[in-house]
Amino acid sequence: MDCEVEEVTVILWAPCKNNSIRRNCLMKLILLALTCVVIFLVASACTETATPTNTNTSRAAASPAAPAATATPDPLATAKANYTKNCEPCHGPAGEGGPVKVDNKTIKVPSLKSDHAIKLKDDHIAHMITNGEEAMPAFKDKMTQAEIADMVKFVRKNFQGK
Repeated sequence: MDCEVEEVTVILWAPCKNNSIRRNCLMKLILLALTCVVIFLVASACTETATPTNTNTSRAAASPAAPAATATPDPLATAKANYTKNCEPCHGPAGEGGPVKVDNKTIKVPSLKSDHAIKLKDDHIAHMITNGEEAMPAFKDKMTQAEIADMVKFVRKNFQGK
C-alpha cells in the first residue's frame, strides 16, 4: 500500500521538478480543494430549509389569546368616493371651488369652506345636492338619500371642521 501512495505522489509531483514549480502546483491543489469546499457549502446552504428561531411558546401559551384587531371602517368612505367622482371636478380636492369650465362656459363654483357654506343648514345643503342649484347639477339620480346625507356629513367634517 505504501507503494501505491508513493506512486500517486510521484505522479502528482512528477511535473513539478524544482521547488518554485512544486510550490505553484501545491498552491493550485489547495486552491482547487478550497473551491470544492466552498461550492459544497454554498450548495448545502441553498438546500437547507430555515427553521423558526423563536421557540418561546411557554409565554404565548400562558397568556390568553388577544382578540384580533378589527379595522373600523370609515363610515364616510363611500361619501369620499362619491365626492371624488361627482363633486371634486368642480369644487376641487380641497373643496375650495373657483372658476371652472363646464360645457364651454366658465362658472364660479363656491367654496365649501366659505362662511356662507358653513352657515347653511344640513337640510338646505342636502336639497342643493339632490335637486341642484344654478349651475350645479342635481344628483338625485346618481346618489341615494342616505348617500346625500353622508355627503353633507363628509363636507361638514372634511371642509368645514364640524
